[in-house]
Amino acid sequence: MARTFPRFTSLRGRIVVWYLALLATLLFGLCVVQTVTLTGYLRAAKVETMQQSANAGLALVGPCFIHSASTLRLNARGAAVLLGSNDVATSVVTPGGQVLAQFKPDVGALGGSLAATPAIVHNLLSSVPVAHPTTVSRAGCHQSGIGSSATTPVSVHSGNALFVAIPLGLPGSPVGYAILSRSMAAENGTLQNVRVTLILGALSVLFIAALVGLPIINRALRPLHRVTATAEAIAAGDLEQRAKLAPSADEVGRLGRAFDMMVDRLQAALAASTDSEERMRRFLADASHELRTPLTVLRGTSQLLLRHNQLEPEETAAALRAIRDEAERMSRLVDDLLTLSKVDAGVPLDPHPITIGRFLEEFVERYASAWPARTLEMRTESLNGTQASVDPDALRRVLTNLVENAARYSSAGAPIALEGEASAHTVCIRVKDAGPGFIEEDVRHVFERFYRGNKSRARSNGGSGLGLSIVHALVQQSHGEIQIDSGPDRGTAIAITLPRLSPPVDSISP
Repeated sequence: MARTFPRFTSLRGRIVVWYLALLATLLFGLCVVQTVTLTGYLRAAKVETMQQSANAGLALVGPCFIHSASTLRLNARGAAVLLGSNDVATSVVTPGGQVLAQFKPDVGALGGSLAATPAIVHNLLSSVPVAHPTTVSRAGCHQSGIGSSATTPVSVHSGNALFVAIPLGLPGSPVGYAILSRSMAAENGTLQNVRVTLILGALSVLFIAALVGLPIINRALRPLHRVTATAEAIAAGDLEQRAKLAPSADEVGRLGRAFDMMVDRLQAALAASTDSEERMRRFLADASHELRTPLTVLRGTSQLLLRHNQLEPEETAAALRAIRDEAERMSRLVDDLLTLSKVDAGVPLDPHPITIGRFLEEFVERYASAWPARTLEMRTESLNGTQASVDPDALRRVLTNLVENAARYSSAGAPIALEGEASAHTVCIRVKDAGPGFIEEDVRHVFERFYRGNKSRARSNGGSGLGLSIVHALVQQSHGEIQIDSGPDRGTAIAITLPRLSPPVDSISP
């Protein structure tokens, strides 16, 4: 069914069908109300005309023309002729429904349908309200007007004829009734023409509404069709597709913007997940590779000691030193891995306000002996008591890794500069060396885990390839930034920028 009538199973088709159905219902109701109102108006107008004509005729003969049952029987024929006309038939009946006299106009074939049948007479008289008789003498009947002419007449519509009961007699004491009947063929024809006109007008309105409404609905739903097509393309694997709807403040415009934002976030999350998986695979492969070398040395050296019980003291000492060096190397690697795992797990740091100049001085005094072959030069004159909120252990680890990296890969005997400078909102710590520097390709990847531009030299120097990765992660977690300036044969400078604490305002003594 959906393939046979795709338009009516779509949102657009349902909107069109409901729109036209609602409009057709309203037009049908309007036609019915107008027809009923017009029919009632025409009948009421004819009833009023027939009543006024009858009252005028009775007024000519006076109130005593018919004032009792005897005068009703005596003057029935005259009353029928008096109240009849070329288009009005008259039947004079008693309150019980007995026909006393009739007048039929010469209106051709329609004359027969104007005759008041017993059923019509009974229907009319049964609808007449109960009268309250009054006693009026014949001598005083001239003081009483026409009698029941002021009473609202009772009417019945049958076929093309309208029947109206006019009470005869004194007011409140009708002694009979004149059943007036008139053809409603002309009025019914008018009503039929009105109905046809209304139906044709309603059909024309529906047709025009369909012609005008379809393009409007198509235009209104076009953005939804575009979003649907984009969603299908994305579901098929094309994550670069976007709806890109025209800016609009309505629901469709907001839907388009929300859809594009959702796809952007999903694509970014998917890319991040893919990168994370790739980094994890590379991390595990590099960690396994780094651990394999010291484990191989430890296994080989221990086997050598186990096989040869009688080794020279120098050989035994060399083997033990090798075991110690590889154990230290493994310890540093495991320590680095634990640090990175804490950073990746989001373990928060413990920042404190520290004075950067004093911290750097204490760092040099305490750790300079760890690099006996290097000279640490301090340039912190511009700090002037500048403070920053940072975790002291994290900053100490950052400086240790940077100085260790500079000492390991820079030229032997070349000094390592430790500089500090402050600006209005930041404080910068820079570590510079006079080593061979990095090429442009290495600079782009230097903060990646286990990345080393010269792997063989780094491994021989005991590096694990995690030092700068740890520095980068800790600086980011401290809400700072890190930059590297390096090039072949011009050394390397790594700058750490941290948010500066505003100096406290001195209180003024009164």
